[in-house]
Formats: sequence, C-alpha cells, structure tokens
Amino acid sequence: MFRFQTLLSYLLVGLHVLLLFLLIFQEKVMLPAWLQPVGRMHPMLLHLPIGLLVIVGLLWLFKREFAGESFTKLMKFVLGITALSAAVAALMGFFLSREEGYTADVLSWHKYTGIGLSFLCYGLWALYQTTQEQRLFTPLLGISAVAMFVTGHFGASLTHGEGYLFPNADAASQLTFTDDTPVFEAAIQPILKTKCYQCHNEQKTKGELLMTTLAGLLKGGKNGPIWVAGDALKSHLIQRANLPLEDKKHMPPKGKAQLEADEIGVLTAWINAGANTKQKVGQLAANDPIRAFLNKEKSAETQVATYDFEPASEETIEKLNTPFRVIFPIANGSPALHTDFFVRQAYKQEQLGELSEIKDQLVALNLSNMPVKNEDLKTIGQFEQLEKLVLNNTDITDASLSNLQSLTKLKSLSLSGTKQTKAGMAALAKLPALKEVFIWNTPISEAEAKELQKQHPAIRFEMGYVPIDAEKLKLNPPVLVNENLVLTNATPVSFKHPLKGVTIRYTTDGTLPDSLTAPAYQKPFALNGYTIVKARAVKDKWYASDIVEYTFFKGGYRPKTVELLNEPNPQYMGEGGGTLVNFKKGEANDFKNKAWLGYREKPLEALFVFDKPTPVKSVMLSIGRNLGGYIFPPASIEVWAGNDRTKLQLMQKLNPVQPTQNEAVRIEAIETKVKEGSYTFIKVIARPVAKLPEWHGGKGQPAWVFVDEVFFN
Repeated sequence: MFRFQTLLSYLLVGLHVLLLFLLIFQEKVMLPAWLQPVGRMHPMLLHLPIGLLVIVGLLWLFKREFAGESFTKLMKFVLGITALSAAVAALMGFFLSREEGYTADVLSWHKYTGIGLSFLCYGLWALYQTTQEQRLFTPLLGISAVAMFVTGHFGASLTHGEGYLFPNADAASQLTFTDDTPVFEAAIQPILKTKCYQCHNEQKTKGELLMTTLAGLLKGGKNGPIWVAGDALKSHLIQRANLPLEDKKHMPPKGKAQLEADEIGVLTAWINAGANTKQKVGQLAANDPIRAFLNKEKSAETQVATYDFEPASEETIEKLNTPFRVIFPIANGSPALHTDFFVRQAYKQEQLGELSEIKDQLVALNLSNMPVKNEDLKTIGQFEQLEKLVLNNTDITDASLSNLQSLTKLKSLSLSGTKQTKAGMAALAKLPALKEVFIWNTPISEAEAKELQKQHPAIRFEMGYVPIDAEKLKLNPPVLVNENLVLTNATPVSFKHPLKGVTIRYTTDGTLPDSLTAPAYQKPFALNGYTIVKARAVKDKWYASDIVEYTFFKGGYRPKTVELLNEPNPQYMGEGGGTLVNFKKGEANDFKNKAWLGYREKPLEALFVFDKPTPVKSVMLSIGRNLGGYIFPPASIEVWAGNDRTKLQLMQKLNPVQPTQNEAVRIEAIETKVKEGSYTFIKVIARPVAKLPEWHGGKGQPAWVFVDEVFFN
C-alpha cells in the first residue's frame, strides 16, 4: 500500500503540474493528431470522478459506522483514485477543447471549473494524508461538491445546449401554436431543437453551423447554406438526413436521436414550398402535409379524457367487431369506445342498433359515406355518451337533426356532403356541449354560415375553404384510389379529386400530361402490365396541380420460396427473402420501411425456387432511386436459370444506365429477358456501384442498392 501511495503521489503532482502548464500556455499549445482520440474519451471518463466523489462524501458522512485502520486505508485509496481520475478527465477535456465547434465563453468556464475540481480532489487526498480533522476536510469536501455541480452544469450546456439543466419555464408554452404562429416556429424549429441543437448551439457550433437562431440558420455553416429554397433535393439538410446511417456525413450522427420519416417529410415540404420563415399556420392549405403534421403533434399532446363508467366486456367488443364495423378504445386502458363503419354496400340498419350493447361506453361514432337515413338518427340518439359524431356524405336531411337532442355530451358533429340547410341548424342550438359543426359541401351558403355563427357564437361552423372569384389558386393533385400497385391481372385504375368540377388529365406512356390535350379521366381504366401513370388536376380559373406519378407492376408467377444467398445490410433486412415476392411495394420517401432490402457491402444475390418448371420470359426488379442518399441503380444485374440449382446458366447480364446528375427520388423497374424455356430455379444478382461518380457529393464511396420486389412474367 505504501508503494502505491508513493507512486500515486508522484503521479498526481506530475498531472497537476502538467494541467497548470497547459492552462497557462494554452494559446501556444499545438496537439499532435494522435492525441485527439484521447481527448474524445473525456465524456466517457468524466463520470468516474463524479461517482467516486459521491462515494467519498457518503463514507465521510457515515464514518462513525466504521472504525479502525481499515477505514483509513479505504478512504486514502478512494480519495487517491478520485483525484487521479479527476486529473485524467480534466486532461482529456483540455485535449478535447482544442477541437473546433465550441464557443469560447461556456467552454472557458467548463475548462477552468473542471481543472479547479481536479485540484480540489487532489487537495482532499493530500489533506487526508496529514490530518483527519473534520473542521478542515468537511468544508473542502463541500466546496468540491459545489464545484462538481457547477462544472457539470457548464458541461451539459456545451453538450446539450444552454439551459439543459435549468430549462426555460416557458418551454411548455412554446409547444402551443395558433393560426398566427409562423410555420417555422410551430413545425420546423421544434424538429431542429430536438434533433440538431445538441451539436449546433451557441456553445458548440459543429461545422461552424449555428442552428439555435434564425440568423445562424440562414447564414449556414462551412459548407454553405443548409437549404435551397424550393429544392429540397439540393439542400444539405435533407441530403445529410437521407444518407446511410454509417456515413460520416449522415446527420444527426449515429448514436443521436434520428429524424423520423414524417419529420424529414415536413422539412422537405417546407423547403420545397420556399422555406418561408414568415408564413403563418393559418395560411397553410387544408391538405398541406405540414398542417397534417401539426395536427398530429397537437392531438398527441392533448391529454386523453378520463371516464368513470364501467368498460364493456371484451367478449361484447369481440362479438360486435366485424370486417365492416370496427370497435376500439380511444386510448390504451380507456373504457371509452370509438366505432367506425366501412363499405357502403355492406351497411345494414340493424348493425347500428346492435351498438346498443355498448351505448354506455360509445363516445365516438364514424358513419362517413354510409347510406344512413333519417330514421337511423333515432337509434343514434340513444347513445347518450357520444362526444363525436361523423355523418359526412350520408343520406340524412335537416328534418331529422332534432333526434340528436338527447346527446347532451356531443362536442363535434360532421355533416359535410349532406343536404343540410340553415333551417335545420336550429335544432343543434339545444345541444349544450356542442363546440363545432362541419358543413362543407352542403347547401348552406357562406353568408348563411356567417349568420349562423352570429346566432350561435358558442358553436364554430366550419365551411372549409371558400374560394374568392378574383383569387387564382393551385389545385391539389388527383388522388389514386387503388391501394395495390402490383397487378396480378387486369386492374382498373381509379382517380378522384375532392373539389367539384375538376378534370383529371393522365398519360400511360411516360409523357407528361398536358392540361388541354391529354386524355381526360372519366372512368376507371385497365392496365395489363408494367406502366407509369402520370396525372394532374385542371380546372378553369385555377392553376393546374403538380403532376403525380404512379408506377404499376405485374407479377405473373410467384416463387414458392426465396433464399438470400447474401444477407442484406443489418439496417435494411426487410422481412427476409419473402420481402422480394410478397407484392408489398415500398415507398420512395421511406427506405427504412420493411418492404425494402438494402445492399452496399456486397451484392444482392437471391435464389427463387418454383414448385415446378415455370415458363418465365422476363425478370423485373423494382428498385429505389435516391441519389442524395447514395441509392443508385445497380451497376450490373445478372439472371441465372435452370432446373438444377447446381448447374444454372447465365441468361442475361445487364448494365443499367447510371445517372449523370441529381434526380428526383422515385421507384423504377429494370427488366431483363430470359430465353424461352421453363425453369425451377432462377438466381438474380444485383451489384451496387462500387464508387460514386465524380459529380456526386460522396464521390468515391460505395453506393446502395435497394430492392422491394422481383417480378416474374
């Protein structure tokens, strides 16, 4: 023990002399490159002296419970290790402070207090070697505890941003927003705060980028502005977020909280819309993805109401659930129930009456698009716990609304697309809890709605967007009704648009649909194979919508099994080999979806096994393309086939054309032909591009290959 104490004494003196020297001559210190990794170990080691100092305090506080020479030896040992670890942590912290990205003010405070804490720990150890008098040791221990707390506060501010330990009391109120709140403050800034501020704040500006102020965001970092207004694909913010997680340029870095798909979508939509920092929430279109995101966040923050009634039995709920009527709790563990009806043709009046078994728990009922008649409202009037009722596009008239007067707890009523008139609204005034009524696409005029609002100020009558004759706006794109983009036989393609009087123009030959001459959609049309359908909405006195593009695939034969001869990257494993033949299409804006398999380090190599020899004439790969995210078409595709898995023959090798500049994110097909014959085994190999081209920001690095389906025809 004596040798240890002697060696420790010399070591502590040497370390603290070195710390003092570095502190005095810090402006002239030049660290060699090999010491940088040592400095980066500071966050890992700093917790050791903190824990040991706490142990010292506990031992000293309860020293009367211990006695003898053993306790003295234990205290000397723990104090020595505490002083040593504090000195090493301070030294590593000094090395780390020489790296760029930290603001001088808080960094200086953290540096001086950290080194000061090291000297205090050394003082505690030295003091205990000569005396154990409580009158000296206890005050020094108290000062060390305060220094530890102050040092930790400045360290947390450097790492997590100012105010991490003591957040602003107004932080909660900043989450709320109104129609007058700028979109940037309501939607964009909260995302940046949770995912970016930690490394780009006033104390720690990695890459010379300050993101906690609007001025800093607009200025950008050492690589220039982080967004290009109107072009998200060329914006560093989106490009970095879409890079593979292992890539050093991926942001946020691996190990930090990552941007969710919907957050990337909101940032992309905002940038593409012009990155307007002054636009207000109230100016967003009703179907704007940013508004949908805000509504989702707002509803997630809303506290779920509590109910004192007894829950319905699980047996009753299970009995009432059918493919056309779904009953579920409004929140986990809540006795309150929500019911949705589906498929207009399957609706029957008795299905509504059967809900009387849960009338004491039913608080939300959605009958949208059902053939509900006036007489059905008498049944609905028995559900006295109802708080929300949706009757959009039903067959009711205003003559029946008086049947709802028993719903004293009803807060929200949706009547859009029905034959309601102003006269029928009088019956709603007798509902004491009613707060909102949706009357979109009803015979009620804008003037009548304003009059209703004056007559019933406690109820908000929502008409949706009412166009002004002098105002020319841009249409929303048409909506594809089809849910499945994989064709197993002739499949009719259906479009719709929420606005009346809109014409949908479309093409199926890959050309852009002209707003005047392209075929007008009138009824569903059939497709019989791989087709790219492009469509846009047009209407007189409106700007034409953006063009939407949908890629339809055909799968004539489905293998019995799929063997992945090369495993995909661990991040993008999908659902194994079955991912390639389950007819579940991936999404171009979400390559983390389980519908995708991702390869980078090695090629995709899969063996497809059929029940019997199958007359396959072509093999089609559905691939993803996100050039900013390093996802390129394969460098080469090989198709091997035969009836003996050990003697397959090369049918075709294809080298897909590679892009020469950045392009839009999309899904596309690559088809290879197979010579005539029937095959039991088909092997497909898709090799990633080994080195990204010179024009790409990641030039020289390997590309990714993403495949969601392989079709055989």
